[in-house]
Amino acid sequence: MTAFLIIFALAVAWLASLLLKPFGKCLLCRGKGNIRRKGKRRAPKCPLCRGARRRQRLGSRTVHRIRRQVAAHWRGVR
Repeated sequence: MTAFLIIFALAVAWLASLLLKPFGKCLLCRGKGNIRRKGKRRAPKCPLCRGARRRQRLGSRTVHRIRRQVAAHWRGVR
């Protein structure tokens, strides 16, 4: 029972963090926006984030989609 409560609390904390901070650093360029290559004068943009320096975290789109649907439902009920 205690293990279930710990796992449930961790899952709720992770979902809350997705709502509060849906973007994280790009994994490929580590938030720099470009990738250093040896022998290149100018560093090209990161192919994963395209120079934006951030990426959407796994599950954040789903969490925000559910939040929008619940909010729309509550607005329709009242």
